[in-house]
Amino acid sequence: NLLHLLRKQGMILKAGAAKIRVLLPVLGFVCFLVFQFLKSDDDAVTDVNTFLRTRLSKLVDAFDENHDGVLSNDELLSWFYMVDMGDKANELKVTWEGADRDGDGHITLNEYLEQVGFLADDPSFVKATRRRFLSVDKDRNEMLSKEEFAIFLFPELSPEMTHTLYDEEMADRDANHDNHLSLHEYLGLTEEELADQERQFTVQQHVDYFRAHLDTNHDDILNPDEVLAWVSDDKRHLRVKAEKVMQTADKDRNGVLSIETEIISDVKFFSEHELTRYGDMLLYQDEL
Repeated sequence: NLLHLLRKQGMILKAGAAKIRVLLPVLGFVCFLVFQFLKSDDDAVTDVNTFLRTRLSKLVDAFDENHDGVLSNDELLSWFYMVDMGDKANELKVTWEGADRDGDGHITLNEYLEQVGFLADDPSFVKATRRRFLSVDKDRNEMLSKEEFAIFLFPELSPEMTHTLYDEEMADRDANHDNHLSLHEYLGLTEEELADQERQFTVQQHVDYFRAHLDTNHDDILNPDEVLAWVSDDKRHLRVKAEKVMQTADKDRNGVLSIETEIISDVKFFSEHELTRYGDMLLYQDEL
């Protein structure tokens, strides 16, 4: 019992130290803010905005590949991709540590299902999860290594999983089982829901993307080849987000974002956006 207590206390101390290391940059920034607000309100706001603009400028410059002072759609997409890959790496680490409870360096299907909680009560989820698990488990040992588990979590990053993704999307979306995806099936809506004006407003970005990039023959239906091309694009979800940012921030509608006048000057928008992890990347030095 004493040994158990000491181990538990050691884990608490280690966790506390880790939290302190994480919090130090935040505490430093809080002190900075307190100092600023001891000044006049106008001076404080000016200094904080200057700080954020400087950090945002440093971040954005890393994605201006040709150093022309603007971000093209591809460069903006690279920014999204970098943030997304960081999020995926963190999700892999957290999920792996939570699921591999016996620490043997492998995860079984049951270990993963225990990790996802109430989702494991859904038979359709379990069926789809088992199908993907088996498609990744190439050596058929009924467990996944960390490399295999990464592919399991993020199959879009592995070309060999394209047909598995195709099967999953069709099983999930193809309501009438005709091996094609209509616009409303792609959106996951009924025809009546799609006709609702308020609902149309919230999904318009996805409708525009469907028609401009996926439906290459412009018949409002995705045939099997079009679906396959869609699922084989590992950045497909990010492209919709990039287009939305471009439409919002591109004030002069020239198809690119001026770093100075459309990004840095709009620091409030970008500091509250996922592109900066809602401001975190502007606070942590090691994120830049």
